[in-house]
Amino acid sequence: MRLAAIVLRELPENLRTLALMNVLSAIATAALLWLVDAAAKDAAKGIVSPRLLVMYAVTVTLFGVTHNYALVTASQDAERLIHRIRLRLFDLVRRADLVTVDRIGRASLHGVLTQDTQTLAQTLPLLAIGGQQAVMLVFLAVYLAWLSPLACVMAFAFAGIAVAVKVARVQRLRRSMVEAAAAEARVFDGLTDLLRGFKEVRMNRRRGDGLIHDLADASSRARAVNVDMKEQWGRNFALVEAMFYTLIGMMVFVVPLFTTGYHEVVVAATTAALFIVGPVSTVSFVTPLVAQTELALSNIEAMEERLRAAAGSAPDEGAERLPGPPTSIALKDATFAYHDGEGAPVFAVGPLSAEFRAGEITFVTGGNGSGKSTMLRLLTGLMPLDGGQLLADGEPVPAERMQSYRDMISAIFSDYHLSRRLYGVADPDPARVRLLLERLEMQDKVTIADGGFSTVALSTGQRKRLALVVAQMEDKPVIVLDEWAADQDPHFRRVFYEELLPELKALGKIVICVTHDERWFGLADRVYHMNEGRIEEGHGHHHLFALEPA
Repeated sequence: MRLAAIVLRELPENLRTLALMNVLSAIATAALLWLVDAAAKDAAKGIVSPRLLVMYAVTVTLFGVTHNYALVTASQDAERLIHRIRLRLFDLVRRADLVTVDRIGRASLHGVLTQDTQTLAQTLPLLAIGGQQAVMLVFLAVYLAWLSPLACVMAFAFAGIAVAVKVARVQRLRRSMVEAAAAEARVFDGLTDLLRGFKEVRMNRRRGDGLIHDLADASSRARAVNVDMKEQWGRNFALVEAMFYTLIGMMVFVVPLFTTGYHEVVVAATTAALFIVGPVSTVSFVTPLVAQTELALSNIEAMEERLRAAAGSAPDEGAERLPGPPTSIALKDATFAYHDGEGAPVFAVGPLSAEFRAGEITFVTGGNGSGKSTMLRLLTGLMPLDGGQLLADGEPVPAERMQSYRDMISAIFSDYHLSRRLYGVADPDPARVRLLLERLEMQDKVTIADGGFSTVALSTGQRKRLALVVAQMEDKPVIVLDEWAADQDPHFRRVFYEELLPELKALGKIVICVTHDERWFGLADRVYHMNEGRIEEGHGHHHLFALEPA
C-alpha cells in the first residue's frame, strides 16, 4: 500500500512510540470496561471500592495521556509529511525548464500542489484516528470474547455488516454529491453569464428571457439533486443508527437464547457493545478515505517522477558562476521546435543569430506567431536550445552557469506576473523607491512597505510600470521588455521610448525591447524583425548582422 510505504520511508522515527501509545490506549479502554463492570457489581451490593476507584482514575489518566499523544503526534507527523512533499515539489518545479512546465500543464501542477496536498492534509489525521480506533476494536474484541465468544462473534459480524452497508451507501452518496456539484456549477455558470453579460442581457429581452429560463432549469435540477442527496444522507444515518441499536438488542435478547451463564456478564457485554459503536462508526467513516488518500499520493508521486525525468541527468545549473556581468549576449545558429503530444514538431524557430550589446537599445519586431516570444525565452535561458549556442561575451554559456546567466537578466514578459511582495529585493532604499515611483508616475497609486507593494490591484499598464520599478531596483545588466508599451496610454508610451529607454541605455545596460511602434524605430541601435520563426534579412530600417564564425 502506497500510504504505508511513504509513512515508513518518510516518518520512521515516531512509529514505534506511536504504535505503543495506540496499544496502551486500547488496553486502557478495555480495562475501563472491566473496572466499570466490577464497580457496578460492587455497587449492586452497596459497596464502593477505593481500590477500584484509584485504578479507574489511573486508567482514565493513562487513556487520556496515550490517546492525546497518539492523536497529536499523528497530526504533527501528517503535517510534517505534507510539508516535505510540498517542499520537494516546489523545488522540482523551480528547477524545471519552461518546456517541461508547459508540457505538464500549469493546471496539472496546480492541482497536485494544492488539491492533492490538501486532500492529504484532510485525510491523513482522520486515517490516524481510524487506525487508533481499529487497534481499540481489536482489544475490545478480545475483552468481549473473554466475556462471551458468541456475543463477540455476533457483535462483530453485525458491526461488519453495518460497516459494509454504510460504506456502500457512502459510495452512492458520493456519486450524488458529484452530481450535485455539477448541477451547482451549471447554476454558477448561468449566474456568471447574467452578471458579466449584464449589459448584453439588458440590451436584448429575448436573450435575457432565454438566460433566465436556463437558470431556472439549472436551479430546478440543482434543487432536485440536492434533495435526493440529503434524503440519501438522512436514510443512511437513520439506518446505521437503527442497526447499532439492533446490535444492543441482540446482546440483551438473542445471545441469552444460545448460551448458558450469560446473565452473569450481560451488563459487561452490552457495555462493551456500546463501546464498539463509536470505533466502528469511525472506521467505517475513514475506510473510503484510504482510496482517496492513495489516489492523491499516486498523483503526487507521478508528478514527482515526471519532473525528475524531465530533469534527467542534467547538470546543476547553479554549480558555477559567470566571470562577471556580460557586455554582450547572443544567439548563434539557435534552433528550437515545439512538439505535439505525439512528438511531432508543430512550430520551429531558427536558425537564429542575433547579438545584443551593453549601452545599446535593440528592438525585436514581428507579427503575432512570428517567434518573438520563443526567441526571448531562448535568449534568457528559460528554454534549452535544440541546436546552436547561447553566448555571453562571445563565449558559450555552459549548463552549469545557466542560473548565473539568468540572474543577470531582468525580464518583463508580455504575460508577466507581478507579485505583491518584492522577492529578491532586500531592504530597498526608501528615497530611491520614491524617485522610481515618481518617475513612473505611480507615487499616488502605490507605496512600498514591509517588503511589498501596498496593492497590485491595478490596470495592466500600471502593473507593468511596477514591474519596471522592480527591474530597476534589481539593477541587473540586461533588461528585456516584451511588448511593455502596448498597455500604456499615449503619454506614457512617449515617456517610455523617449526618456526611459535612453536612460537605461545611458546606464550601460543591454536593453532588449519587443515592440510594434514603428514611430520610434529610429531610437534603436539595431532592430531584428522576426517572420515565421526566422530573423528576416533586409527588412526596411532594420540593422541586421551576422555573427562572425568562431
